[in-house]
Amino acid sequence: MSRPRIRVRGLRLLVIACDGRDARHLEQQFRRLGVEGRFYDDLPDEQSCEDADMVLFDGDSPVLSHPDRELTWPALPLIVLTGVEAPSRLQWIIRQAPSAYLRKPVRFDGVMTALTLARAAADQRQGLEARIERLEERLRIRRFLFSAQLLLMKTFDLGEDDAYALLRSLAMNQQKTVEHFSLDLLARPEGYLRLAKDLIG
Repeated sequence: MSRPRIRVRGLRLLVIACDGRDARHLEQQFRRLGVEGRFYDDLPDEQSCEDADMVLFDGDSPVLSHPDRELTWPALPLIVLTGVEAPSRLQWIIRQAPSAYLRKPVRFDGVMTALTLARAAADQRQGLEARIERLEERLRIRRFLFSAQLLLMKTFDLGEDDAYALLRSLAMNQQKTVEHFSLDLLARPEGYLRLAKDLIG
């Protein structure tokens, strides 16, 4: 298992709705860490988000957390800066689904930890989403596996287990998953059934 990357130099952050003192302290820490921070009073437009790596926003800002406003964040890891622990404020922060948090007031320590955790959470989420996508694809084409298995059973008068073993052997010969090979078999049965016959012997 690979170790998470503990490296933040070169990251590009959108910093949103942070007040003057916290913004100044963040700028100092960003310079120390080699991070580029772009500061906005409110959510920037889509074009400003295109080359950014993550977003840091002030979770206590009335600009962002107005009750009549529904926020649409860019598809980037979020870090929330917060100093208020009121339940309603925490519930609002939870709804924004941040990957990490940073306590107010911004100090010398904590910034690298927040950046590292947000980056690791984003990497984990991407890996999980990719795995889910692969599993969903396999489920979608699983029904074709059963159809291919039935075709082999009928063509060669095989039992269910023998038909599956044959299907798996054919897939291995083609260096494909059983599911993807099943699609090929159903699309072009003549050639693959000849191969199956040769395997049966």
